[in-house]
Amino acid sequence: MENKKLGKVEINPSALTVIANIAASEVEGVSKLLGKKVYSKGVELEFVGDELLIDVYCNLKSGYSIAKTARKIQENVKNSIFNMTEINTKTVNVNIIGIDF
Repeated sequence: MENKKLGKVEINPSALTVIANIAASEVEGVSKLLGKKVYSKGVELEFVGDELLIDVYCNLKSGYSIAKTARKIQENVKNSIFNMTEINTKTVNVNIIGIDF
């Protein structure tokens, strides 16, 4: 069987930002991401070589464990990016800006 290259696939960083934003906002306990109406806000990403670094900025709902919710955000963002793009994320930093009561 012949293996032919079909071409190059490029993923715009803004697409990765949208994926990360949606993944973070799906986690129970997240009140809002900063700029939730514009999916590119509340998430910053940077490539350092082949490694993807993501920062998520969000508010949490009152009554949820900050540590557990932050870990769930990290896992959900990392898994969503990989499942949709096969890009490995090295770091997901979760920045809790506030608590909504």
